Amino acid sequence: MPEREDTGPVTTGRGEPRPLVVLEPVTCMLCGCLCDDIAVRLDGERVAGVENGCESCTEWLLRDRARPGSEAAARIDGDPASAEEGITRAAELLAAAKSPVVLGLTNCTNETVQAAVELADLIGAAVEPGDPTTSLPRYFAFQRVGRVSATLGEVKNRADVVVFWGTDPVESHARHWSRYSVEPEGRFVPGGRSGRTVIVVDRERTQTAGKADVFLAVEPDKEFEVLWTLRALVRGIELDGARVRKTSGCTGEALRQLASHLTKARYGAWFHGSIASGQPLSPASQTLEAATLLVRDLNQMTRFVMLGMGGPGNPAGAEAVLAWQTGFPTSVDLGAGHPRSLAPATSAADRLARGEADVALIVGGLHDDQYPEEALRRLGEIPVIVIAPEGGEDFREPDVRLRAAMPGWDDAGTVTRSDGVMLPLRAIQPRRDRAERQWLKELHDRVLSNKRQALTRIRA
Repeated sequence: MPEREDTGPVTTGRGEPRPLVVLEPVTCMLCGCLCDDIAVRLDGERVAGVENGCESCTEWLLRDRARPGSEAAARIDGDPASAEEGITRAAELLAAAKSPVVLGLTNCTNETVQAAVELADLIGAAVEPGDPTTSLPRYFAFQRVGRVSATLGEVKNRADVVVFWGTDPVESHARHWSRYSVEPEGRFVPGGRSGRTVIVVDRERTQTAGKADVFLAVEPDKEFEVLWTLRALVRGIELDGARVRKTSGCTGEALRQLASHLTKARYGAWFHGSIASGQPLSPASQTLEAATLLVRDLNQMTRFVMLGMGGPGNPAGAEAVLAWQTGFPTSVDLGAGHPRSLAPATSAADRLARGEADVALIVGGLHDDQYPEEALRRLGEIPVIVIAPEGGEDFREPDVRLRAAMPGWDDAGTVTRSDGVMLPLRAIQPRRDRAERQWLKELHDRVLSNKRQALTRIRA
């Protein structure tokens, strides 16, 4: 990692300034921006200052992570255990499993996801990164109609119209507005904010809407109708105002003005959050498909691209690695000896809810709000193995917990931004625990050894 010395406020015992080591660049994983220009000032092993980070990033980096040096590397049924004991118990559970599932992965490096897929292939598991309620609608819409996309760097340099649909980046992605989409001066938008028209479409007025040029409120169950109406308007089709108001909940004039802003763009960028969140799978997928088709229509008269805002951690990387390894980005079943994806039938969440899974391996942690209630209930009934940094928000104490280094803090690797750009993830502190991929490799080797020994006994 590049380092430079900096004279900071820290002094020696003689009152002389002591140089601080500055690590740069550092990548932050707290939100989908994955800002890779953070500079961290170190005083020994203590973070003494942070440059370029937002408030959340700075607070996270400055947080005190001191802990007892004698803390166990593993826990079995909540009791401290050695690394060897943890690996042995976890391998026994996985080797005996008939229908295991691998969950989490969105807070991991790309290298960790690759190791998890290798283990899943060995044990015949179903793999599901992140939250299927948001990934599956995207997956189906992309399968049917594709998408027109770009990098955030292209948006920064070219976009003069920026749409935020169903997302509040001022609140959720602190530096998106200032670094990528609205305020930065671009090669073809030298005026920065003054050269851009910002449009916000959301269910209620948000902080981002308060800073936008145009705001349109859309009822939660009318997004599909609004998008389809906009498709007609950008094509120049005349619509009856009364029917538009009845079906979309918006006035025809408001939608015509919005369509006019979209068609007049030299280069437009459409950012979406969780479109149709809370809707069943099929309507949510159809809404995303309508948004994608609208962007495609706009490309008949101008240049328009569509990007997701991205969630915290590395969800784009988890899906990309899974697609690279298996051909599918989510809901992959490896139980037949080859990859299959017939979501939602092969969804790990649905498999849990149906009571079919008998062991769960969670890598990188899992939040309660990522899975349906029935799936979480089932997780409380079957053996669970967790490989994650200490302090993760788990649904309950797992049967086996293997404490791992934290990506971006004391573990390095690569991550993938929501626009597909891969970024280096550097460790700030010396590693104190095994990396998640190291645990997975040891588990893979132990399970493979157990299977070979079992096969030898059968043949004998």
